[in-house]
Amino acid sequence: MSIRGAVAELNKEIERLTKMRDALLEGWPEMIPVHTATAANSTDPKKSAPAKKRTMSPAVRKRISDAAKARWAAKKKSSSAK
Repeated sequence: MSIRGAVAELNKEIERLTKMRDALLEGWPEMIPVHTATAANSTDPKKSAPAKKRTMSPAVRKRISDAAKARWAAKKKSSSAK
């Protein structure tokens, strides 16, 4: 099949699908196409609220700090032994 033939078939298929879509949407004016619905258009306050900031407890911060200090100490010890 040539490229022109393939393009012609694709155009026919696009036209067929467009007609099907138009037939389905006929009589449904309240339907919004998916590609135009964005969060910026939304008036729902739950969706436009900023995400809740996540915080670590002091105990978790101390565990992470201690683990980092242990890694650095081990690295320092191995590099000074060389």
